[in-house]
Amino acid sequence: MNDYFRLIRHSDRAWHDRFFNFVASIFDGGRTFSAWSARGGWVDGYDVFAAVVDDQVVSTIGRQSMRYVINGKECNGYQIGAVATHADHRNRGLARLLMNKVLGELDAPDQPVILFANSSVLDFYPRFGFRRLAQSGFIAHIDVHPAGTLAPTLDLARPTDRAWLADHCARASAIGQGFAARDYYPTMLFNLMRQSRIVYRMDSFGAVMIVQQHGDRLLIEDLLATRPFRLKDALPHVCAQPVQTLEFSFHPEAWWPNAESQSLDDGGSPLFARGAAVGVVMPIRFPGLAHT
Repeated sequence: MNDYFRLIRHSDRAWHDRFFNFVASIFDGGRTFSAWSARGGWVDGYDVFAAVVDDQVVSTIGRQSMRYVINGKECNGYQIGAVATHADHRNRGLARLLMNKVLGELDAPDQPVILFANSSVLDFYPRFGFRRLAQSGFIAHIDVHPAGTLAPTLDLARPTDRAWLADHCARASAIGQGFAARDYYPTMLFNLMRQSRIVYRMDSFGAVMIVQQHGDRLLIEDLLATRPFRLKDALPHVCAQPVQTLEFSFHPEAWWPNAESQSLDDGGSPLFARGAAVGVVMPIRFPGLAHT
């Protein structure tokens, strides 16, 4: 067999379909990668470390460049995903080989790296210095009624809306200062394509809000803001009916300081971190990031 390693970059388009076919055969949501790329999600900054046998991809780790804010300081890091090996090629150390290659290319030993793990392989990542971090949600009790008209929504099937969202994401500030990410449009686009959400464009607030509403409970999954504003003033424009309970999928430290912390079920996607991210003591849950 012809067995070798290959790095698949944005420019290596001849190899993209082989990667897409591989992840589609492994993950329930694997077909999202192809659709994500077709809508411009695969740009410079996303690389696939792949083991190849007879010119077929048999094991992968995807690596997305990220911009993190940790304890008030911005730093470059990565998010890892698409960690998989074909059943016929397991127990050969391919995942270990690829992980060592990914981590061997860090700018510094303590560079932050995060990943959302499959719950069946929780013992794998600690071998490489990863530590499991608690994920928390936050909740507040409010009384908010809808405004006369909801804010306009973005349709990610439209190239103009995607371009606008990418530009807005690049200009938005990090959602918090403890442990957050910023300028993460490619991963946000992947997540939105995998799980459809309402994306409100709120020009009067300089913001985008990604929400779900279930009865009188409003969940804010992500908030991208280019300037500060009173979140309570914006809520009537994103709720279709009265809201009594407000939930956050992130730490709303600057947006709703009195929100109560809630321990969350990992939902089958435990969060692991390495390097500078390990020292974070604040319970977190990242918005907008792909979990595959």
